[in-house]
Amino acid sequence: MLVFVLFTIWALGFFVLFTDPRHTAIRWASATAFVGGGGFLSGVIDEYVLVIWADTFAQHPDWLQTLTFLSRLASFVCQVGLPYTFLMFAVHSSDSLSRKVKRITQYFSLIPPLIMLVITPLYPVLSFNYWIMVAWVIPYFLAACSILIILYRQEKDPLVKKNRFYTNLLIIVPLFFVFTFIYVMRIQNDYEAWRYNTFVVAIQFIFIVAVSLKYGFLGVRLRVEKKRLDSTLRAMTSGAQIVNHTIKNEVGKIALYADRMHTYAENTNQPDLKEDTQVLIESSQHILNMVGRIQEQLREVVLREDQVFPSQIITQVMHTLQPYTEKNRIEVSLELQEEVQLVCDPVQLREVLANLGMNAIEAMKAGGTLQVQMFLSKKHLVIAITDTGTGISKENLPHVLDPFFSTKRTGHNFGLGLSYCYHVMQKHQGLLELSSEPGKGTTVFLLFPKKRIVHE
Repeated sequence: MLVFVLFTIWALGFFVLFTDPRHTAIRWASATAFVGGGGFLSGVIDEYVLVIWADTFAQHPDWLQTLTFLSRLASFVCQVGLPYTFLMFAVHSSDSLSRKVKRITQYFSLIPPLIMLVITPLYPVLSFNYWIMVAWVIPYFLAACSILIILYRQEKDPLVKKNRFYTNLLIIVPLFFVFTFIYVMRIQNDYEAWRYNTFVVAIQFIFIVAVSLKYGFLGVRLRVEKKRLDSTLRAMTSGAQIVNHTIKNEVGKIALYADRMHTYAENTNQPDLKEDTQVLIESSQHILNMVGRIQEQLREVVLREDQVFPSQIITQVMHTLQPYTEKNRIEVSLELQEEVQLVCDPVQLREVLANLGMNAIEAMKAGGTLQVQMFLSKKHLVIAITDTGTGISKENLPHVLDPFFSTKRTGHNFGLGLSYCYHVMQKHQGLLELSSEPGKGTTVFLLFPKKRIVHE
């Protein structure tokens, strides 16, 4: 079991590292996993390697001494290094701290571990003073937890906020038990409680897999959903072109013969036949109009990019929607960073905002508030459109981006608006995220990558 847990921890460390190896916080998160695995490495050496090959080591005492020292060193690194690396992960995760403050904190926080290195015998018996350990380990743990929780509460970017929530859940909770079993229990002279960490790590691994599949962790589910939506949109676009061509040809024939019959009915004075043919003509035209609207929303988006102020586009769109907001007694609130410039297709952005604005208005038939915010986060330029309308049920929320899915029971809606908006954001290398609660409203987030922001 110890071997399995050791490889699990180090595998998670490699997995975290390869998600973004250039990011300092990610490297410290990976270091936390590797350092934490040191305790299990010590256990593997003591309880497996030295036991299984005891006869061999009896003939080679120098090998025995080397492995014993390696075991003590691994245990020391784990117990002294784990609180330090966890604190550094939290510190380097914060954008509010300057690089200078982070560097000072990083070096200053090394003092207690270095003191432990000086006063702690390593070999042949590793002997900690756990009262001294607890005196700095617990403050390190509480400081790291406080930083991570504050970062979560202050985050506005929905993707980053979701990632911070699951990071806190999957790191803080397990480490609370790990710290308790390693440090606190040893003050009570219980030196075997560390074995419970085996179950803690196993449960943590199961939860990481479950969360990754259901909600998304480190981008895993996001990539699956994106691939599914992309393939669906490509199939719909290709299929719509074929169907559009066929329907236009066949309905065109129906309309032609219906018009000839209509003319014949007029010339021969047959009012009943004339009325029937008029129905055929109107129905044919309705089908052609419907196919045209579907084709228009499923067309391949070609960007014509320009350097624009998105705040101006948002203001213009809200102005065009003013007759609808006034009619429905909707209050409009804008919170925009007017100085921010973005490289995008202004026509497509305007169309996306108009779609989302109309969706919000239609969700507030009895009035409410339409709020549009624009702000910069760590990774994105975020435009958030929030309404206080009916909201979307949990059952429908996973499907709202699917083409032809709609909760609106009207003949004028084909469930393509959000699919089109998603497609436009994809072309901009961006994302579209939704957050909704029935009865309280919906927020749609447009997330443009920071590389599209113009820096003067």
